[in-house]
Amino acid sequence: MPGYKHIKSALLLAVLLLTGSILRAQQALPQQRFDAANSLYQQSKFTEAAAAYQQLIDEGYAIKALYFNAGNAYYKAGKTGEAVFNYEKALQLAPRDEAAKHNLALANQKVNGFVDELPLVFFQQWWRQLQQLHKPNGWAVGCIVFFWLVIAGVMLNTFLPGWKNKFLRWGNYALGTLFTLYLVMAIDTYAVANNHQAGIITHSNIKVKTAPDDNSKDAFEVQEGMKVHIADATKDFCKISLADGKTGWISCAWIKRL
Repeated sequence: MPGYKHIKSALLLAVLLLTGSILRAQQALPQQRFDAANSLYQQSKFTEAAAAYQQLIDEGYAIKALYFNAGNAYYKAGKTGEAVFNYEKALQLAPRDEAAKHNLALANQKVNGFVDELPLVFFQQWWRQLQQLHKPNGWAVGCIVFFWLVIAGVMLNTFLPGWKNKFLRWGNYALGTLFTLYLVMAIDTYAVANNHQAGIITHSNIKVKTAPDDNSKDAFEVQEGMKVHIADATKDFCKISLADGKTGWISCAWIKRL
């Protein structure tokens, strides 16, 4: 029986080593493919590099560097709409990234009829900066932490009379304020992260209609790379609005939602 135990241990060790090797291979494969796409880009094979980056994105890898590099490859390949889309996605993940902002501005210069969004007023800028302090999960975790701290503070104030003093009361007020702030920001940042009412036009010379019907009157044209807000939608048509206030209907197939 001792030999059986040795065989059993050896088999168990082999299984563990094999499992570990498979897991390491699975983890390394996306990085190797990303590196291979980078190599294609360095060889000026921009269309092939963009396709390699896009495959990783389609498989669910949402990383700022991946979107940024994909934007660069699409830009070099002359696909302005896809370049703008990927720079916008990179900025969603890293709003303060100066390289992504710069490259997005360059891509927008290639968009015919580009209309920049209206600048934010000061309190909107402050709110945007506050949103960027944490991701939705971070705000949610902070909300839970401060909730339990408030509960603990109230219990101390209620059941331990000796602790009743102005410092504890003011501490509870402060914790309550932080809890409220984190709750509001958790809800707001989650809503923003899951708001897909903006998109990028992916084709050129798209006729915008006055109604959700191909036979309706043409209102104006939108070009590849334009950012639009989706105000309404039917099964096949989306009502879009531009930064300059123009509105109309186009096929939802021409819009890649952010």
